[in-house]
Amino acid sequence: MQTVKFRAMALSLVAVLISSCDSGPSTPPELEQAAALVEHFTTPSVLERSTFPVVIPHGTPKQFVSWLFSQIGTAEWPLTKEQSMRELGDAYVPGIPTLPDGVSYFHTKPDSARGRQIVVKWDDARGVVIVEGYLDPKQPPMLVKEYVLPKVISTNELARITAQSNIEMGASFQAF
Repeated sequence: MQTVKFRAMALSLVAVLISSCDSGPSTPPELEQAAALVEHFTTPSVLERSTFPVVIPHGTPKQFVSWLFSQIGTAEWPLTKEQSMRELGDAYVPGIPTLPDGVSYFHTKPDSARGRQIVVKWDDARGVVIVEGYLDPKQPPMLVKEYVLPKVISTNELARITAQSNIEMGASFQAF
């Protein structure tokens, strides 16, 4: 009986050790933060306040990614933490989304000349925005996340006015 208990304890310990072992390199926090920023843009509360549903009602994930990298879309991106602290001063609130330092953003495919980067893609058939994180674009992505693009209707008057004004001034709402 003692032997059976010992074996059960030993097997449990081995299982715990195996599950806690590092199965590969961990994703750097700045790539996680960069992916979380894209997720932030796809949350219904943020999306419905953006210009996206104003300029492209019922838009697809591909249209969302194109908007996100357009002149109008990039104007809605946050600043870096350092820029936020400098420009907002005492009004800066920790925890607000910021662009991570040292991470570039691209759509469709990685830029082989850059290091740490997030590539934003889409799958219209599944209704998802796909985020890939790279330390080295010549290697497979070390982070892949998918976010469902919710269908939202904008009733935000400020977003409508902003979109209209930017379009009248010649800004584009599609990057590709």
